Amino acid sequence: MPWLSEWAALWAMPAMAVAFVVLAALETHRPRDRGTAAGWRWVTNFVLFGAVLGSIALFAHSRLRDLLLGGWDGGLLAILTRNASPWLVLLISLVVLDALSYALHRMQHRRPFWRFHAVHHADAEVDLTTGLRHHPGEVLANAAVGGVVLAVLGLPPWAVAAYGMLAPIFDMWTHVNVALPPALERVLATVIVTPGVHRIHHSDDPANFGSNFGGMFTIWDRVLKTWRPPTQAQLRFGLGAASPSGVVHSLLGPLGFRHRGPN
Repeated sequence: MPWLSEWAALWAMPAMAVAFVVLAALETHRPRDRGTAAGWRWVTNFVLFGAVLGSIALFAHSRLRDLLLGGWDGGLLAILTRNASPWLVLLISLVVLDALSYALHRMQHRRPFWRFHAVHHADAEVDLTTGLRHHPGEVLANAAVGGVVLAVLGLPPWAVAAYGMLAPIFDMWTHVNVALPPALERVLATVIVTPGVHRIHHSDDPANFGSNFGGMFTIWDRVLKTWRPPTQAQLRFGLGAASPSGVVHSLLGPLGFRHRGPN
């Protein structure tokens, strides 16, 4: 389904914009926590998002991207699914890509990658904009390491494009500051990552650093023993006073940043 690549490229940003508006309305209507650190915190998160978009654009137009995605016909998955329905290939690809997302997230919690991922965890509150707050170095590391895996597996570029459109929307969803009814959250969490599930991952409690890494589906945390169920308890977030907060510190801090964290 090569048309998916063009469709995703055309509609990715509009879909993110619509999702942002809908989720922002939910935060306003049914917030879980009453935030106290908006203002400049939001500015930092949006500036970091702009920097990430710039790094993605550089990668998308680089020779490295062409090398990693250009030869997918010879990859393992391409060989195994050569005669399969395109819809089955898409389904398998989405599952594989989500498993890869889980693995990359765990990688980001190890040195030296944690230096960049810590910028995401340094947010003193967790809301919709936290899903936009990533360091460009983290994104480029994921693209480089994940791209090698994609080249070996042979995932079709159109399936990667489809996942690439869904992933940032889920990233906003899992960080949204919304109080879902507990019963609904328990049902949803049997399959997908919910805000209540992912908030545990952002807790400043060291006991939670190694839990709930999933991006879309909760199966990987359950199978690999990193699962913690959603809780209604009040949680604290961030990495303490020494963590990167402002725009400049967040962008340049990982070069010499010292902080507490999983490693």
